[in-house]
Amino acid sequence: MIFVCLLAVPAYSGSGQTPTQRVKDGVDQLIVILSDPKAKDPAQHDQTIAELRTAAEKFIDFKLVTMYAVGKPWTTMSPKMQDDMTEAFIQLLERSYLKNIPAYGGQDVNYTGEQIEGNRAKVFTELVDKDKKIIVEFRLRIVQELWMIYDVVAEGVSLVANYRSQFSQVLSSGTPEDLLKLIHERIEKLDRGQEDGSETVAAPQKG
Repeated sequence: MIFVCLLAVPAYSGSGQTPTQRVKDGVDQLIVILSDPKAKDPAQHDQTIAELRTAAEKFIDFKLVTMYAVGKPWTTMSPKMQDDMTEAFIQLLERSYLKNIPAYGGQDVNYTGEQIEGNRAKVFTELVDKDKKIIVEFRLRIVQELWMIYDVVAEGVSLVANYRSQFSQVLSSGTPEDLLKLIHERIEKLDRGQEDGSETVAAPQKG
């Protein structure tokens, strides 16, 4: 009976924060950084990126993001490969989404609801910019007693699912080393300005 009762107790964050509070705290911290005038100063670009990453890592479990993006092959990777893949994926996300740091223009973020199922949760939000409204869903899991974001779904498009479809094309016929190499090549192209961040990570053509 005690065991059944324990199973019936809903999961919780040891910090006492709800999933919505966690997401709001993370969004608020990022807004503070983006609202700083130096965020638009090209000379401060690298420092701003570093500040955004430090803030994001408090609320986003990037290893979990990478694990879901890689999918089943993740379980066969060595711990070092998992760490290398996570770091490469973080750098790819930085280059793809933060190459041109967006200025915060006072957009409103409305928190419209949350859904908790065991150790997972969804937080539903609306990003309102003038007359445009973007629906964004944050997906979280409890990691070391904290609600941590592992996926973001904007207008029905999942960041994790999008990259998983790309990575699976490589891993279906290649190795984790092949995928890591392609990610590094993509990062180098972004650093050289040869891509705008919209291209995909795809297996090289054969024949």
